[in-house]
Amino acid sequence: MIGDFKNRRRNYFIKKKFQSMFIVKFCALVIAGAVLSGVIVYMMSNSTVTTTFENSRLKIKSTAEFILPAVVLSSAIVIVVIGLAAIVMTLFMSHRIAGPLYRLEKDVEQVTAGNFTVRFRVRQTDEMKALAASLDVMIQSIRADLGTLKSGIDEALKSGRIEEAKVKIRDLQAILAKFST
Repeated sequence: MIGDFKNRRRNYFIKKKFQSMFIVKFCALVIAGAVLSGVIVYMMSNSTVTTTFENSRLKIKSTAEFILPAVVLSSAIVIVVIGLAAIVMTLFMSHRIAGPLYRLEKDVEQVTAGNFTVRFRVRQTDEMKALAASLDVMIQSIRADLGTLKSGIDEALKSGRIEEAKVKIRDLQAILAKFST
């Protein structure tokens, strides 16, 4: 249990631009929903009247006028509460996407630099698990092909074949030497 706590991520904004835009769009959707529901209630109640007592006087108002303050207040409360919940939820949900993407991006950078010993690791619960497994299979295949090329070049150099072939093979060997398998 202590080991699990040590491995927890402390940085929740891994891909800040992606996560920020995700949160902003989700909150805009919540605000649009609250405004739309308020407008619908207001429009539906516009054709009715309501009687109220205010300061010991009987007042007759349209229902829309009467409930407008309550609709605005309730919409504001809903926007704030659901907005905060949406921010927290989308932050953690986007982290489950952005975190593995960040990790895979760093591993791909190592492969680009010529390190074919990389293992694409993500947590079992991450959304990119299948992609990481496919990338691992691809790298294993490339690693096997590179090993075959290296051993073939070594055998050709040891066999004492034509000098031109040796020069060409040495050139290929120099190129392959940058890859670690």
